[in-house]
Amino acid sequence: MTPRLAAILAAAVVAVPLVGFPAIVLADGARFPSVEDCVRVASTSDGGELDLVFGRRDSSTTAEMLFERVVGVGYVDAELRRDSCGRWQVLYDGIESYDQGLESRAEARGAGLEAELELEPPS
Repeated sequence: MTPRLAAILAAAVVAVPLVGFPAIVLADGARFPSVEDCVRVASTSDGGELDLVFGRRDSSTTAEMLFERVVGVGYVDAELRRDSCGRWQVLYDGIESYDQGLESRAEARGAGLEAELELEPPS
């Protein structure tokens, strides 16, 4: 085997899966999740665990700034964690009922935070 043929084969071993797999997945009708797929706003008919989400950010630095603002307003049990789409979110997961969540959301919005009541993602 010549060095040129070996280089072509090595490139093919790397390139075929990198191009082929996404092409097969997309041709099969599958799609990649969007940012909106990670946000599941709760409604009165939803059961299950609820979170009060103060916002999502693409970088940990901007998420940390939001987190500090949320804690500064009084949500000392707020958390900073990654969501299932890889973004950083600031949230409070101690919501026990939809009505409590609505009250907490109203308080947060009154403090200038853009909070939303969301369904907790499945584990």
